Amino acid sequence: MDKYQFLLSSVAENFNLSMQTYQPGQALFNQGDFEPRLFWIKKGLVKLVFFQPDGKEFVKAFLSENDLSGSLMSVVFAQPSPYSCISMEASDVVAIPYEKIKLWVKDYPELRDVELAFMQQLTARKEDREYQFLCLTPEQRYLRFIEQYPQIFSRISQAELAKFLGITPVALSRIKSRNKLATLT
Repeated sequence: MDKYQFLLSSVAENFNLSMQTYQPGQALFNQGDFEPRLFWIKKGLVKLVFFQPDGKEFVKAFLSENDLSGSLMSVVFAQPSPYSCISMEASDVVAIPYEKIKLWVKDYPELRDVELAFMQQLTARKEDREYQFLCLTPEQRYLRFIEQYPQIFSRISQAELAKFLGITPVALSRIKSRNKLATLT
């Protein structure tokens, strides 16, 4: 168990936090809500999604086992979350009030490095996502997704992947066909 998982386990045990199962389609939190907790995904798959007023959705991220979900706008700045977190599979999740993590880290200063490492990792992932949208073609984003997230690729639908890549399912089908042909020749 790495230090990050140790911190989450310790907080969950110390504050007697229980695990809850979310069914596919069930929201862990909704866009526009203030949600002061972080969600440790012990098992399962969730998506972070922005909804436009017309119902169109854009997938920000997919998170799976041992990932942490939550809106920094809510937990750090006490603002409504700009996105929703929706379970895509039956997911076992521990909800951890961010205030409890701050208390635990205060009592054990050596764990501040773990919290800082998590924030740095989150920032780097966001920076990479921005780079992909600004500098890579949809085909390059598709290939990069397969490379970076092989454990998630087989667990999501083509429609969900297209929303993540910022393209239509038809465009994704064409990209997949071109790449199949390239591997056959």
